[in-house]
Amino acid sequence: MRLRLPSLCATVLALLCASPADAAGSTVKRSLELPSAALGQPLRYSIYLPDGYESSARRYPVIYLLHGFGGDEVSFLDDGDLQEVADRLIATGKLPPAILVTPSAKKGWYVDNAATGRWQTALLDDLIDGVDATYRTVNAREGRAIGGYSMGGYGALRFALLEPDRFVAAGSLSGALFPDVKAASDFPAFQLAFFGHAFGPNFDPKAFNAASPWRSLATDAAAAETPALYMSVGDDDIKILLAGNNAFDKALDDADIPVVYHVVPGRHDWKLWSSELTPMLSFIGERLKSAPPAPATDPAARIADRVGAAARVEQVGAPATPAAPTPQPAARPIVLPRP
Repeated sequence: MRLRLPSLCATVLALLCASPADAAGSTVKRSLELPSAALGQPLRYSIYLPDGYESSARRYPVIYLLHGFGGDEVSFLDDGDLQEVADRLIATGKLPPAILVTPSAKKGWYVDNAATGRWQTALLDDLIDGVDATYRTVNAREGRAIGGYSMGGYGALRFALLEPDRFVAAGSLSGALFPDVKAASDFPAFQLAFFGHAFGPNFDPKAFNAASPWRSLATDAAAAETPALYMSVGDDDIKILLAGNNAFDKALDDADIPVVYHVVPGRHDWKLWSSELTPMLSFIGERLKSAPPAPATDPAARIADRVGAAARVEQVGAPATPAAPTPQPAARPIVLPRP
């Protein structure tokens, strides 16, 4: 039976307009929600499922990618072309087939705070537990990594160093990393505006210092397993942010914690983050492929440590432990060769 022309056109049009979810290959599901007891409302996230996920029974490692200030759960997809990047890296063997999760944390700086939300607990408990319960994940340290840009780079390093038994690797692109401060006046006005109320209604430096990734360095230096770390920042980034990345690199070196650190040409924008997403995910991919099984840990002790860290942030004026490091002077940016 011969098809009439309108029917043929409709068929061709349907094929051309098929969504990625209907076609073979990877699948992206945008702006989903899962319950969050920490937030008291649903937590939004998007997810990348690799080619073969729907037709297999295998389990996949997970990479959590945290957005920067003003971003959301689709920033990596829309601005960073995450699906295309992940497809290419998996196809070339630089990244094992993996699940990529991009949550929204609004402007909460990935800390627990009554004013801006309990984002630390929401992501480390509600999100990870929800993803592990919903998708076929490798629910273990060797199958879990985290990365982010700007505010999200701060969050990624903070979470990985706070809970090194849960992440095998972490990456930061232009991370908002700053040494300890003594007063709000240590920051320019524009940076204080970005912090909002995440570190107290009038920016409390002790709350800020207590939440800093610097807090975990002494503990992680003595740990049997420290996450593999990747850092990248533009040589034309905001001066205080470039200086902060240089200072954190030096602090990691002083603590004998290895890091791959690149100062590359670029500014604080998606042009740099898009170009650096590939090397960061490739770095993480190598660790996901070669990671040995993690040693057994005490979940109760890990949770107690995190609760204590959150309390130091929320209790304005609480002392930071261990003792705050001396801020390092800004190092002259050097473009390092890629490994």
